[in-house]
Amino acid sequence: MPLSFKSSSFCLLACLCSASCAFAETRLGGNFVPPITNQGEEILLTSDFVCSNFLGASFSSSFINSSSNLSLLGKGLSLTFTSCQAPTNSNYALLSAAETLTFKNFSSINFTGNQSTGLGGLIYGKDIVFQSIKDLIFTTNRVAYSPASVTTSATPAITTVTTGASALQPTDSLTVENISQSIKFFGNLANFGSAISSSPTAVVKFINNTATMSFSHNFTSSGGGVIYGGSSLLFENNSGCIIFTANSCVNSLKGVTPSSGTYALGSGGAICIPTGTFELKNNQGKCTFSYNGTPNDAGAIYAETCNIVGNQGALLLDSNTAARNGGAICAKVLNIQGRGPIEFSRNRAEKGGAIFIGPSVGDPAKQTSTLTILASEGDIAFQGNMLNTKPGIRNAITVEAGGEIVSLSAQGGSRLVFYDPITHSLPTTSPSNKDITINANGASGSVVFTSKGLSSTELLLPANTTTILLGTVKIASGELKITDNAVVNVLGFATQGSGQLTLGSGGTLGLATPTGAPAAVDFTIGKLAFDPFSFLKRDFVSASVNAGTKNVTLTGALVLDEHDVTDLYDMVSLQSPVAIPIAVFKGATVTKTGFPDGEIATPSHYGYQGKWSYTWSRPLLIPAPDGGFPGGPSPSANTLYAVWNSDTLVRSTYILDPERYGEIVSNSLWISFLGNQAFSDILQDVLLIDHPGLSITAKALGAYVEHTPRQGHEGFSGRYGGYQAALSMNYTDHTTLGLSFGQLYGKTNANPYDSRCSEQMYLLSFFGQFPIVTQKSEALISWKAAYGYSKNHLNTTYLRPDKAPKSQGQWHNNSYYVLISAEHPFLNWCLLTRPLAQAWDLSGFISAEFLGGWQSKFTETGDLQRSFSRGKGYNVSLPIGCSSQWFTPFKKAPSTLTIKLAYKPDIYRVNPHNIVTVVSNQESTSISGANLRRHGLFVQIHDVVDLTEDTQAFLNYTFDGKNGFTNHRVSTGLKSTF
Repeated sequence: MPLSFKSSSFCLLACLCSASCAFAETRLGGNFVPPITNQGEEILLTSDFVCSNFLGASFSSSFINSSSNLSLLGKGLSLTFTSCQAPTNSNYALLSAAETLTFKNFSSINFTGNQSTGLGGLIYGKDIVFQSIKDLIFTTNRVAYSPASVTTSATPAITTVTTGASALQPTDSLTVENISQSIKFFGNLANFGSAISSSPTAVVKFINNTATMSFSHNFTSSGGGVIYGGSSLLFENNSGCIIFTANSCVNSLKGVTPSSGTYALGSGGAICIPTGTFELKNNQGKCTFSYNGTPNDAGAIYAETCNIVGNQGALLLDSNTAARNGGAICAKVLNIQGRGPIEFSRNRAEKGGAIFIGPSVGDPAKQTSTLTILASEGDIAFQGNMLNTKPGIRNAITVEAGGEIVSLSAQGGSRLVFYDPITHSLPTTSPSNKDITINANGASGSVVFTSKGLSSTELLLPANTTTILLGTVKIASGELKITDNAVVNVLGFATQGSGQLTLGSGGTLGLATPTGAPAAVDFTIGKLAFDPFSFLKRDFVSASVNAGTKNVTLTGALVLDEHDVTDLYDMVSLQSPVAIPIAVFKGATVTKTGFPDGEIATPSHYGYQGKWSYTWSRPLLIPAPDGGFPGGPSPSANTLYAVWNSDTLVRSTYILDPERYGEIVSNSLWISFLGNQAFSDILQDVLLIDHPGLSITAKALGAYVEHTPRQGHEGFSGRYGGYQAALSMNYTDHTTLGLSFGQLYGKTNANPYDSRCSEQMYLLSFFGQFPIVTQKSEALISWKAAYGYSKNHLNTTYLRPDKAPKSQGQWHNNSYYVLISAEHPFLNWCLLTRPLAQAWDLSGFISAEFLGGWQSKFTETGDLQRSFSRGKGYNVSLPIGCSSQWFTPFKKAPSTLTIKLAYKPDIYRVNPHNIVTVVSNQESTSISGANLRRHGLFVQIHDVVDLTEDTQAFLNYTFDGKNGFTNHRVSTGLKSTF
């Protein structure tokens, strides 16, 4: 039968500690006395397992050990080792197995504050597997084997480096999968890889985990702050966040030269795979490498081959530091293919502020070194990366001699943006001019080199703006964009197929002239575009294409860079004609016969109206954006000008995009009017109660309104809810006086645009009624007067192909409402209506309803800002109709049902209106709210239930409708009379 280990069975445990018989299964629970050796291939926990404060340095085996396979099955329980010292003998550890060591189905595995100075570290095995665990935690463990290197006294001397001894030490493989909540390695210390150190042939995999993975504040004395060694390290199909932060290593073996092998001593602040592959692949969560550091290469990741592909979550490499090469990544072969945004920012190194690529990385026997980057479904950006030995010098990527830039690409609407330059070197012997492809394999996005964001001081240093690509740059498709004073020097240039060169202000495409470089080739430009945004500024600088001693050939026609037409044609520079000297072409010869003057296709657009064209002759009567002569007093030869001609002789006509009218602002006055109306309508219940005395009423109110777009105006719809409290005095002669106050909350949506206005209304109302009695009839005169103050908050999202600009604004409305109504039995006086009036007990009424208000001016914040003037509007209507009452015969809770039906014509109206001004150019357009129909139907149903002699309950419904307009209101409440 299987053994049962319990915390109280220490005597039995002591007897069995030295047993060597093999059992099929061991059950383990509570505290225990190690070591346990060869007690079967499975250990099942019967309770939470704890091993604490054991000093096992002199043990002849691991705390738990097997000479073959060993599986620890948690059954949802926990496994904890805390403050234990592992054996120092041979490869023994806290837990070890000669073959496969498996941990499965634990609620948590926790190793905290343990120490080891032996070769086995904490967990040792040929194959180690962690599977189906909730929390996997290793914190503040110390695994520092000494000595880390040994040099023999033989001749020649042989120096051996020991890289083992870590928290996890697999010789063949480590698999961490299906961890559900957290994976945490914090504050661990070792010589190599404080979390994982594996043999050069081992495979380490973190796959299919939903847990958040956190590797932070770990330290090693020789390399790989968190993970070291192996032939492959794979993070794949994980859905939780992956975080490597504040990890570091030093180089305690500085000056030591191993006799064989590649160790990358002192490299990889987070990860070091000296001769293997690191893959970050198809993960859904955000991945972050930040504040990692090393005194040698790779502040974050050192790998012979590094593949970052298919990750849907954002990837951030920020503020990593290397004293030598590669602030974030140092690799021989680097392949980045993003499916989400990737950002390299504020990394520092002596070479390669963010990335270093070269054949010197990893195994020196392998010479193939390449760089491939593809942005897809998100931008890849390099910004703020620096060289730490040259303060003030920015650098994104350094490709050393022998390294090759294969392609720089962006897919679809994605961009690959270099705010920091690239440095590229060629071998001093037998260098070759290889192709560098922009947008390979059908990619059609934008590869951008820009110096935007640099300070004026930084712009004075050419190294901050100059990218060197030592090869023939070929644009296969999409665009290469050089703008904002960036310089790209190449050994040759050509556009192919749909590939496009786009030039912006100060952008320069030049000829690189490195010492000993291969022969350069001519520049051929078959498709040229310009970025109008960067040129339509007073401080613009003409772009330049300078082929030096090589020829420049232009064919085709000039086109506009793809752009947001709303932003472009809002620019104040286009109010009148303008001529832009966009580029100067220089070379041994400049051939432009295949690029004659012509028109630039200008699609239909809103904003300023006009047409673009281009010419090689300077327009003398049209100013440049800075107000001077285009090209200056003495323009350079072969200067290409882009010309904007207004649609009229005086200035460009401005047409505001209907999406930017913002009629929801004017319509908010309609909402305020309807709020006052709804608030006053529910006072009808108070007027219907004929119990004399002082009354207090409390009600809840809900409303829905919808108006469809009509006559070129926006529609709107909204839902609102609130409360009302009223105090009234009822007299025996049916005279009533009272006041009420309350609030309404709601949100209005524009139709068809994506604008939403949230409202908070404060309302105050005075009301009353009194009878007028004559010899022949009695009329009941009622009146209601309300004032409303509403706070409005507007959020607008614009529909754009590649982005969603958003703006916000706040303002307040003041509104008023007056209703005077006379109820009179005139239906009984008319021969046509008398039979119906008598049969249904109908009483006629006629009313005069006044609605009006005004709103404050305000200016939006955010994108595409607008300013709205003070607005106002009012409406007068004359409802005329009939009402009837029915009484139920119930004794305990009699009720009175009142129905009012009316024809409601609007006899005079000034639609809510104001003026919208585009902030960027101060162009103004008058706008007005929805143009409601003037004829409508009004229905009210009031049900008053007498709960007691002095308490009544209400349930009310109101319909106020016109063709294309619907307003539903529902209220319920209680009234008590004193």
